[in-house]
Amino acid sequence: MPTQPRFFDTTLYYHIYNRGVEKRTIFKTERDYQRFFDILRFYLHDQKISFATFQRLKEEEKANYFKVNPEMPEKRRVHIICYCLMHNHFHLLLNGVRYNGITSFISDVSNSHTRYFNIKHERVGRLFQGTFKSKEIVGEESLLQVSRYIHLNPVISETVGRPEDYSQSSYKLWVGQERSSLVSRGLVSIWLEKFGGTENYKKFVESKIDEDPKRGIENLTLE
Repeated sequence: MPTQPRFFDTTLYYHIYNRGVEKRTIFKTERDYQRFFDILRFYLHDQKISFATFQRLKEEEKANYFKVNPEMPEKRRVHIICYCLMHNHFHLLLNGVRYNGITSFISDVSNSHTRYFNIKHERVGRLFQGTFKSKEIVGEESLLQVSRYIHLNPVISETVGRPEDYSQSSYKLWVGQERSSLVSRGLVSIWLEKFGGTENYKKFVESKIDEDPKRGIENLTLE
């Protein structure tokens, strides 16, 4: 079923999340995670072809495609601020560049991953639990709290003991241990500056581990 139009204020940030139908696994292998990152990056901008079609092109054809269809600012759909992929769900903190940017972005990403996952793992039917969920973020403090919750998801689920030990989130990008074109570094830098730099943000996130990372997140858990 196609995703119904949903319009998001381009001046605001949104916590976007979804999980596998019946809480089933949506990432089984490292390749599943990597491909999801690839489609996130691909659909940041409007595209004339699907990611699956793009993948079938030869390297020279891929280069020519981007020459003819450059990733111009006016074609951008969203900015990714932070992310975390877990085995049966994902979290994204997004700012939509256009009023329908988030909807078209998540729709293309979800459909692409579903087709890939079903073919690779020999299954049929829906992969995700209905339409993606979204929560509007109001205020600077709320944005930082949500980013902390997203980055602590692997700790909350007891997958790892520290957020830097988990490779499928943007935490190490936020604390300066890695770089990636997937997140909008300019916006991340602005938020880190508001918070006093990477070290302060690191202390802010990891201080929650010393307490109880599950406390105070009741309104952020998956429905």
